[in-house]
Amino acid sequence: MAKKTLKEGRKKHFNVQAGKLYEIKDGKLIKKNKNCPRCKKTMANAKGREFCGGCGYTISAKKE
Repeated sequence: MAKKTLKEGRKKHFNVQAGKLYEIKDGKLIKKNKNCPRCKKTMANAKGREFCGGCGYTISAKKE
């Protein structure tokens, strides 16, 4: 029997671990990451910098 493949244009589903992105304080759900000042999407942390995947806005880490 042939192996099943995904149809073109469909993406494979994956689960995001919500515990890494959110925390609960006083019964309220709070985001750990900042929002982008340009497009208001959630920014990612990578190698000492913050990066927006939507518009490409980047905040570099401060050198001490």
